[in-house]
Amino acid sequence: MFHKTKISIVCQKFLIKVFLIFLLVYFPLHAQDKGSITGLVLDKETGDAIIGANVLIENSNIGAATDIEGKFRIENVNPGKYNVIVSYISYSKIIIKDVEVTAGKSTELKVALTSEAISVDEVVVVDKLDRSYENALINQRKKSNSISDGISSEQIKKSNDASTSDALKRIPGVTLLDNKFIFVRGTSERYSNAQLNNTSLSSTEPEKKSFAFDLLPTNLLSNTIVVKSFTPDISGDFAGGTVQINTVDFPDKLKINLSYSTSYTSNTSFKDFSTYSGGGNFWGFDNGTRALPSSFPANLGSAGLTRAEINELAKSLNNVWAPETKRAPLNNNFSVSIGDGTTLLGQNFGFVAAFSFRNSYKNSNVERNEFEASGEPRFAFKGNQSTYSTMMGGMLNLSYKLSDLHKFSLKNTYSRSSDDEVSVLSGAQFTDAGKEQIQTALRFVERDVLSSQLNGEHYFPFLNNIRMDWKTYYSQSNRNEPDYRRVLYGRDIGTNDPYAAILGFQPNLKNGGRYFSNLFDKTRGASIDLTIPTSYAKYKFGSSYEEKKRDFTSRLISVIINASGNGFTDFNLLYLPLNEIFAPENFRRNGFSIEEYQNGSNNYFAKQDVFSSYVMIEFPFYFLDQEFSFIGGARLENSLQQINSFDLSGQIPLSNQLKKVDILPSANLIYRISPITNLRLGYSQTVNRPELRELASFAYFDYATQTSVRGNPNLQRALIRNYDLRFEIFPGVGELISASIFYKSISDAIEKVVVTGSALGSERTFTNSDKAKIYGFELEGRFTLGFLGSYFNNFSLNGNYSWIKSAVTVKGTETTIPREERPLQGQSPYVLNFGLYLTEPTIGTTLGILYNRIGERIVEVATAYEEDVIEQPRDLLDFFISQPFFENFEIKLGIKDLLSQEQVFTQGDKKSRVNSSNTGISLGLSYKIQ
Repeated sequence: MFHKTKISIVCQKFLIKVFLIFLLVYFPLHAQDKGSITGLVLDKETGDAIIGANVLIENSNIGAATDIEGKFRIENVNPGKYNVIVSYISYSKIIIKDVEVTAGKSTELKVALTSEAISVDEVVVVDKLDRSYENALINQRKKSNSISDGISSEQIKKSNDASTSDALKRIPGVTLLDNKFIFVRGTSERYSNAQLNNTSLSSTEPEKKSFAFDLLPTNLLSNTIVVKSFTPDISGDFAGGTVQINTVDFPDKLKINLSYSTSYTSNTSFKDFSTYSGGGNFWGFDNGTRALPSSFPANLGSAGLTRAEINELAKSLNNVWAPETKRAPLNNNFSVSIGDGTTLLGQNFGFVAAFSFRNSYKNSNVERNEFEASGEPRFAFKGNQSTYSTMMGGMLNLSYKLSDLHKFSLKNTYSRSSDDEVSVLSGAQFTDAGKEQIQTALRFVERDVLSSQLNGEHYFPFLNNIRMDWKTYYSQSNRNEPDYRRVLYGRDIGTNDPYAAILGFQPNLKNGGRYFSNLFDKTRGASIDLTIPTSYAKYKFGSSYEEKKRDFTSRLISVIINASGNGFTDFNLLYLPLNEIFAPENFRRNGFSIEEYQNGSNNYFAKQDVFSSYVMIEFPFYFLDQEFSFIGGARLENSLQQINSFDLSGQIPLSNQLKKVDILPSANLIYRISPITNLRLGYSQTVNRPELRELASFAYFDYATQTSVRGNPNLQRALIRNYDLRFEIFPGVGELISASIFYKSISDAIEKVVVTGSALGSERTFTNSDKAKIYGFELEGRFTLGFLGSYFNNFSLNGNYSWIKSAVTVKGTETTIPREERPLQGQSPYVLNFGLYLTEPTIGTTLGILYNRIGERIVEVATAYEEDVIEQPRDLLDFFISQPFFENFEIKLGIKDLLSQEQVFTQGDKKSRVNSSNTGISLGLSYKIQ
């Protein structure tokens, strides 16, 4: 069951070794006494790369032509000052004077050429285009065919965000659940799509149709863009947005970055922290002690063993049930990256490699409650949760240009996280006879994602300048949860009786259970895109195929009493403490035994195949002397989803299939009111398919919410119609002001609901609502405050506000009450982000204050007369200050969650769940060469 984890460990070791080889081999080869000139040539009006432009050093025969990306590189230039000539047919030639070349370094230029039909008063030379910078990202947004928002690496560094999930919440209309799962424009995580370098990411969660964005460290990112309007050249499986994560690009010169930081967390650092013996290490790797012994049968119930033999197997299991206490140290964060561009066999070769690791210790005070429709409690618990978390990331990207017209790149990214958690809760279960209880749980979860893709970019001038882009990719994710242990002690309510372990006659995760699960998800695919420019329009065609496979296995082995063939239990054993009760000698005749929960639907294999083709046109035109662009077309998606499992006996195979063919139209109109002003309108139709897990009838226990979650094999895909309007102004470099209005109509919206009549009323499942609508507006501004006076020249402001409303209609059934105009699950009525920055130009000091708040939202929908579970608003306030020194060094102080407000979930007027929050104070040092 756990062989896939070993594969991941091999991948980790391989990436680390390759990275170290680069460090050891590359530097001795890099020293040189000459310099180079590199850069990019663009069309000033359109922002498009100019392919084949000539770049020459004046009065010499030294030069280069721009490649498929508009880039050029002139190598082996003696140190000195030169005039550089840039020319291309039908464009005005320009001369850039006094370009200085330094030995061992690369001088970078970005040149914008103007058509000969337009008079030229000045040469436009600006900084190199780097997508990690804010200015470049805003320019990309200005030229985009779709409505999108994003955040650059430069902005992420200012915000002091460590993971991609932290950074995403700064984007307009974006909120996060559990700091992992993204909500865009009021739609839950299942309505968004995740891509890494334009290829799909495998999910790491057995119960979510979403990628867990806390898995990717921010030091690997160039930028992150959320595409909010559909165009035919991207996947149509989204309603809120497609999150496009782009890793660090290849530099044209040597760049090295090293950083280390340590942080203090209130309520945790240097305070008591719960843990347990065995299982892992500082790096967060499981050491194998949580695994079942090799002699353990594949199925305890069908192995034909006697009770005495089963008891011997029980003795072989580790007897770690009791938490231990230690002092929590400080948290750590380390990262290193190196990249360069050079020549190989006479052609341009680039690489970038990176590695990062961070760990954290966190104590949380938690509260878990659930209520009947009458308001009476079903259960109520409070306690502490201690979590040791790690995150590791690695990247190796290679690029080679076979010629100026043909480029190949290989991009590899690996991310890994682990959470080692101890929870101790006390309270009462009020159903049935009622018991005061103490719950203890030990849980370890490790997740990893490996993504690899091979890309090709080709330009054919002799074929009417056709451009061909292709890629093939593979992504795999693994989620391993070995030996999740949980035990209850209880006594009658209102008594002073000693607590006794609550064990049953049947296996149960809640009482003496040991749960083992492994999820292996892999995605592979290929695509090809052709772009055909003409004198009046640009046509784009493409096809893609994507296959996703998922293998989920789980086992529940539980301690039981009065087992058949074991005699009558000595009930005095139930009063033993945690570190003694399940000692090997207690698994005996008239003692305890173990049994495996027999449910064939606990394991399932699933696959999804999607074949897509599209046609798209980009048509610029003038109407009444005004400039417009129409971008439209359609995408065909043929999808097949299949789930294979077994019935409760584990003997009879079950299969469920969902097949759909969808034609998804898209039409976008851009009115270019002026060179700095756009008005965008868009209409599209998209889909939302059930997650493979949601179609499986398997149920599992979610300790975080104290509930069971079951799939629904009758789910249908949702159909969404999207309408968008955006007005945007780009008043200055790095500045923008925008206002957007959107409306979405969803048929068969998929939601997570409470199941009435289930055990303790605490089971959840997934269902299709009849119809839903979402509408709202977004406001965003990024600008300097110099217009307020010279004193404010060094201040800048980033802010956005989203107002969102949704309404869902649910027809009544025998077990479901009808509801009109209920908000969609996960939708917040507003989202507010604010950032104020000050940069002192003389010594380079930068400081910032960042604020985030979201409105209340439904996280669990009630289907009967109980109240919905609602997450309440809270305020997040962060602060940072950084100071460069000695040219290549920077020191940074950051404070996360200054207000430290509780995360509160309510059910009616009562608290359903509460999680405490902690303030973090970090101090870091970084070193860079560039």
